Amino acid sequence: MHTNYHTQHSPFGAFASFTIGLHNAPGGFGIALGGPAAQNIYVGYRRKGSKTWNLLPFFKATQSNVAAFTGEAGEGDDEKTYRLLPENEFGRLLGWASDSWSAGAFSFYIHSPFDHVPDPVSLDAKQAHFYTAPVLAAALGYDNSKGDEDIELIFGMNDPQQPMRPLADSGEKGLCGFASGRSYGYAVTSGEGIRAMQGLSVLKQDFADQDGLHRIGQESAVIVTIPSGTARVVPLALGFHQAGVVTTGIESSYFYSQYFSSLEEVISHGLAMHAGYVLLAKKRDAELAASSLTKEQQWLLAQATHSYYGSTELLLSEGRPLWVVNEGEYRMMNTFDLTVDHLFFELEWHPWAMRNALDLFTDVYFYRDSIRSFEGETADGGISFTHDMGIANQFAPAGRSTYECRDIHGCFSQMTMEQLVNWVCCAVTYALKTGDSAWLSSRSDVLLACRQSMERRDDPVRALRDGLLKWDSSRCGTGSEITTYDSLDVSLGQARNNLYLAVKTWAAWLLLERAFAGLKLDGESKAAAGASERIASTLCGYFEKDTGFFPAVFEKGNRSRILPAVEGLVFPLYLGMSDVLDKGGRFGELLEKLEQHMTRALQSGICIDSKTGGWKISSTSHNTWFSKIAIAQHVTRSLFPKALSPAAATADASHVEWEQSEGTAPWAMCDQIHSETGVAIGSKYYPRGVTAFLWLAEKCRFAVNL
Repeated sequence: MHTNYHTQHSPFGAFASFTIGLHNAPGGFGIALGGPAAQNIYVGYRRKGSKTWNLLPFFKATQSNVAAFTGEAGEGDDEKTYRLLPENEFGRLLGWASDSWSAGAFSFYIHSPFDHVPDPVSLDAKQAHFYTAPVLAAALGYDNSKGDEDIELIFGMNDPQQPMRPLADSGEKGLCGFASGRSYGYAVTSGEGIRAMQGLSVLKQDFADQDGLHRIGQESAVIVTIPSGTARVVPLALGFHQAGVVTTGIESSYFYSQYFSSLEEVISHGLAMHAGYVLLAKKRDAELAASSLTKEQQWLLAQATHSYYGSTELLLSEGRPLWVVNEGEYRMMNTFDLTVDHLFFELEWHPWAMRNALDLFTDVYFYRDSIRSFEGETADGGISFTHDMGIANQFAPAGRSTYECRDIHGCFSQMTMEQLVNWVCCAVTYALKTGDSAWLSSRSDVLLACRQSMERRDDPVRALRDGLLKWDSSRCGTGSEITTYDSLDVSLGQARNNLYLAVKTWAAWLLLERAFAGLKLDGESKAAAGASERIASTLCGYFEKDTGFFPAVFEKGNRSRILPAVEGLVFPLYLGMSDVLDKGGRFGELLEKLEQHMTRALQSGICIDSKTGGWKISSTSHNTWFSKIAIAQHVTRSLFPKALSPAAATADASHVEWEQSEGTAPWAMCDQIHSETGVAIGSKYYPRGVTAFLWLAEKCRFAVNL
């Protein structure tokens, strides 16, 4: 695997990232951005007294702006001031909660630990400081124990927005570093052999005041001396901070701001707790390294987890926690068709976050509509939920999203049935997995409303129901509903008579059956069981005996083949519902046919790209999504292992190549990939890849009990 790719390094719930790793490219600190920042980062070493730094390639060479002040042409950065370390002279190791580079005796680390975070309402001050601090634990190291001359290490940056301020100017004792206003900054602990540098260039400083700085300059750095005969790792804190109200629509502040009043407090805390954060990160790294996942799968999960946390946002509104996961480059807030895929990761690490998002959907971002048949008939519909809650820290009005529009048939249309099913799958899975029956009971009226709404969107007339969506929401106007696969062709984009959505709806009925039984609503449970059996029978009737496939859409002679045919099975699989997954049980026929479908689909030229060898979610589109591939892999390996062709079983090497390709690597984790070229075509800087967390349930301690 290569070393040339960006990765997000992000504190929990801060909607902030320090992005770094792509060669000859800027990155650095960003808050609430939809992509990497544009700061040159200088990290490396030199012999003390030398004029030439040996630097990791985390920047793009710039021209000196001395002439803007002096009127004389300035020299650009050149080999006299630095030497870029070539790729064959350094290594990189991406861990689940860390990232590290090494070049001989030199090393650079970034730790972004994550943990099982308790419900924020139950945190005491000490816990809140530890879990919600918007800080990263970085470090510079050098083993000079056998050296005969002193070595200098550098961590610095060029901020094109403004000159940074020395933290010493704020009177905060013990910090040697710099900050950009009040928003972000870095520091090491002050001490012997540590100094600050600022100027028009930190690689070649020509001007300095009495403090050894030139505060007008947009470049800053800390310099650490490692004496000969010693080895040292120097803790470095990278911090973020935003005070006050940061959102509109629903006014809220960052949760951490009630515990940290300034950036200086954040950075001081990060240095004080540095060892604890490093220990936690190493624990996560060790867990992933000890898993049975291949090196390629470990890298994919690690890269995905880093980008997930970069989109997380824990807010405080009217004294209550408010959880948001932003949609990567698009920055839409709690996009519901991402929330449902983050479910499995969140239920392991912070399950309250799922309940928090569901409550906000239920209380604010729901609506009731009427429905329209393909022939133009109208009827009462029922409850559903919005596609998202807003964008870029701007909450949408109640019952509205920022995405969905009227009078269209493709991207940006309504996802009414998709989000209705998502609420059911998220709510019941959360309650059954965590044992939070009290919460589920408090939402029983919503479950009942969802049941009725699902039935009516099949058909308002009971006798005409077969389980499939056939009526569109009135919110579509003259258009028609779509699925989460909005940018694909009709094989996955159209909601009506869609195989993917039908199997997911079948799963929702299974969950409702289980939920209603737990709530002692026996009649409702029996009705849900009947609905799941009805839709299973309908699906089996559409199976093509001559080809061994299900069509992707049950109309107009469609012959597209899709891998998300099995996506809905992830919910009963995750919950260990062995009775409904038994091929000798009540749904045996459907399971057998789905296995045949996957066996035939996972062949080169169908749903395995014949050029790159990666999985394609549709046979008729090169637009494929890694997050959905990960779910299909998990379900197939767990339930239909015989369906895996040799090419399908080893395809993760191709998926890594996609993510590290020249067109994808600048954007950290990307979800939408052109399967033939391996280039990202959308969904960049994206959180949804944490569906790969499901892989750990196959052969390790996270395993479900089937």
